[in-house]
Amino acid sequence: QSVLSSLLQWNDDDDDGDKNYDLAIKLLLIYSCNSFEGGRIYHKLSRVNHSCNPNAVVVEGDSPDKSELRAACDIAVGDEITISYLGKYLFAGYPIRQRLLRANKHFACRCARCTYSDSVGEENDAAAKTGRVGSNKGDLASRIPCPICHPRTGRYLDEDVMFDEDANDDNGLRVCYAIPANGMTAEERPLYCQSCKGTTTAVVPEGGGSMNKKKEGMAIKYMCTAEDKIFDRLESSTGNEEKQTATGNDAETERDIDQQFLQMATSICGAQHWTTHFMSLSLIEESLASFNSTLMTMGQDPDKDAEIMDELFVEIAEAADGIERAYAFASLLELNLDPAHWLFDYTVGLARTLVGLGDEKSQKYGSTWIEKVEKYARYFENDGMNKVVVALRDAWKRGKTEEETGGKDIESGEEDQTDCKRRKTG
Repeated sequence: QSVLSSLLQWNDDDDDGDKNYDLAIKLLLIYSCNSFEGGRIYHKLSRVNHSCNPNAVVVEGDSPDKSELRAACDIAVGDEITISYLGKYLFAGYPIRQRLLRANKHFACRCARCTYSDSVGEENDAAAKTGRVGSNKGDLASRIPCPICHPRTGRYLDEDVMFDEDANDDNGLRVCYAIPANGMTAEERPLYCQSCKGTTTAVVPEGGGSMNKKKEGMAIKYMCTAEDKIFDRLESSTGNEEKQTATGNDAETERDIDQQFLQMATSICGAQHWTTHFMSLSLIEESLASFNSTLMTMGQDPDKDAEIMDELFVEIAEAADGIERAYAFASLLELNLDPAHWLFDYTVGLARTLVGLGDEKSQKYGSTWIEKVEKYARYFENDGMNKVVVALRDAWKRGKTEEETGGKDIESGEEDQTDCKRRKTG
C-alpha cells in the first residue's frame, strides 16, 4: 500500500515531481530486490538475506500467504539464516550467479562462497593477485581438467579426459581438475590445480611468455565463452518456447541443437563443470517428457513394440546415468542444501517412467531412485507430493503378501505422512 500511495503522489506537473520520481524508483527497486516469484512480498520472509550457500529455504504452503522458512541443515545459535535467490543456478558457477543477482536483485554477492578467501583484507588481495585459490576452494562448480596435467588439442579435451568415465577405476586415467578463482572475466579467473599445484592464468606475461603458457591460458577463455553461450541457450525465451511447442522434425531439430551445446560443454569444460550437467539435464527433461507418449503409441505391432522398448531402455539408462552424475557433481560442491533441492523433479520423473513400465524389476529400480529424495520430500514437499513419492516407492509391492515383500509394511508410508504433518505443525 505504501508503494502504491507513493507512486500515485508523483505528478510531472508537481513541483516535487523529481523528488517523487526518485522515491518511486527507490521503492520499485526495493520491491524488485525483496519480492519472491510471482511478485509476493512478505513482512518477515522478504527480510532474509541471500547466500550462495544458504542454510534455509522458503517452502510454499497451501496458499501463498502461508509460505514458511525451513532449515536446510543444522544452524548454530547466532548464525545468520540465509536463503538463495538463484533457483537452479545456485548450482552454477560464480560469473553466472553474479550476473543473475546483479541483473535481477541489483547487488554483487559477497558471501563466503563468492569470495576468494574466508578472511578479508591483505590475504584476500594477495590471493586475487597471485592466482591462489583461497580457503573456500574457489569456484568448485566450474572446475575443468587441468590444462597443465592434461594439455589440449586446440580448444578441445581428449576424449578420455573429456568424459572422465573411468576416473575411479584402477586401470582408468585419473583426471586432475583445476579450480578457477572467483571472477567475472577470464583474466580474473586463474586456475589452481590441487594435483600438480600449478597455476594457469589467462593473463599474458610480459615478454609474451612461452607457447605452452599461452595455450594453457586459452583454456580459461574457452571455458568462459562456453559458459556464456550455454547460459544464453538455457535462458533463451525463444529457444524455450520453441522446445515446448515444437513437434516432429522441429522438436528433433531443437534436440539436435541441445546435443551440440552439450558436446561443446563436455569437450571444452569436461565432466565436472556445471555447464555439462545443466545441458545434460535439459536433454533428460525432454526425454522424460517424451517417454509416456512413446509408451502410449505401443500395442499395435509386437515387432515394432519390441524395437521401441529396446530404444526406450537405452534412453532411460542414459537419463539415469546423467541424473546420477548430477548428484555426484552437486555433492562435490559441498553446499548445505541436499542435491534433491535441484534434482527432485528429475528423480521423480525417472521413477514415474520406471514404474510405468509395469514390470517388477523396473518398479524396484524406480523405488531405489525415490529413496534418494524421500527424506527431502518429507521436509520440503507438500502432502500431495509426498503421497506420490510413497506410491512410487511402493508400486512394486502392490498385490504382494508381507512374506513376498521381505516383511516390509506396504502401508509404511502412512506413518511417514503423519510424522511429516507433525513436523509441519510443530
